[in-house]
Amino acid sequence: MENLIEIKKVYKTYKLGSIDNHALNDINLNISKGEILVILGPSGSGKTTLLNVISGLDKISKGQILYENKDISKYRDYRMTKFRKKNLGFIFQTYNLLEHLNVYENVLVGSNLGHNKADINQIIETVGLSRHKKKYMHELSGGEQQRVSIARALAKQPKVMFCDEPTGALDEKTGKIVLESLVKANEKLKTTMVIVTHNPGIAMIGDRVIKMNSGRIIEEIKNKTRMNPKDIPWG
Repeated sequence: MENLIEIKKVYKTYKLGSIDNHALNDINLNISKGEILVILGPSGSGKTTLLNVISGLDKISKGQILYENKDISKYRDYRMTKFRKKNLGFIFQTYNLLEHLNVYENVLVGSNLGHNKADINQIIETVGLSRHKKKYMHELSGGEQQRVSIARALAKQPKVMFCDEPTGALDEKTGKIVLESLVKANEKLKTTMVIVTHNPGIAMIGDRVIKMNSGRIIEEIKNKTRMNPKDIPWG
């Protein structure tokens, strides 16, 4: 598959007095168009820091991050904000939805951030919420609200979706439904997915798994086949 993102010799360093603490230590990684990449590791391993620097939410200390051969690590804040708005989508544990808007309207907000007109109804169907599209947030479960946040992010038609512990606040049944929505979006819309998790079962839904510890990539695994989210072990 064609590379979309290249991470070359990336460091993220914090000063603790006279000591350099490497939150990321010599990271080298390529991400292909259309793949699901899972970044797996315990708390403090550097996985969220890696997501933050790849997505431009944080700056690196040294190295390069290339998107389609363009070095975004050199972008100033305004240019980076514009780049994220045009190219990237984000899913977090907190949903950050607009309570006074219904499902359709929340997703429309995402579409209005994009440069291409999205089919709102198709995206809502992709995440399995067609019968809920006129409901307000207080009428939805936590899992349904997370799927609204996925639909809203997809509606801007990002090249890459970054998901930071997207099932962290959900129970097993609901979490698997949310993962099914992400996989379906990848398959139908060809959206590249980068999923950060501490749950080893979630690694089985990806094309590749990057295991991290102490700011380093310690192992890379290519899955021969993706497992259906409903069949993965949990926790």
